[in-house]
Amino acid sequence: MKTVSIQLPETVFAALGKHPHEFVQEMRIVAAVKWYELGKISQEKAAEIAGLTRLDFIDALSRYKSPEPEIKLSLKQLAAMPVKERHKLLAQSISSTAEDFLNETELTEFSVLDTEDWDTGND
Repeated sequence: MKTVSIQLPETVFAALGKHPHEFVQEMRIVAAVKWYELGKISQEKAAEIAGLTRLDFIDALSRYKSPEPEIKLSLKQLAAMPVKERHKLLAQSISSTAEDFLNETELTEFSVLDTEDWDTGND
């Protein structure tokens, strides 16, 4: 890992109410969030720059009022995630999808599905 040194006025830390170490961590997160918003880096790279897990980076996006990220994971990547992270990641999508099934008439009227056309392999 590379070390980058920058000079900042002492007053910066007091103005933000942060110790230098906290300031640096926050600066990494803010930079990663902005670069991700601008489409300059991937979500995975942004999390790495911020020093966070991908899930924690997604939380950081909401803390900084960044637009909701579009999460692009393969089923294999999703399956490899720890269960707790996977659940947190999918919870919002699952609840909105369930709500769609309750509220969208096209999705609630299963009679539109003609089961005679289904090949069940039980012929």
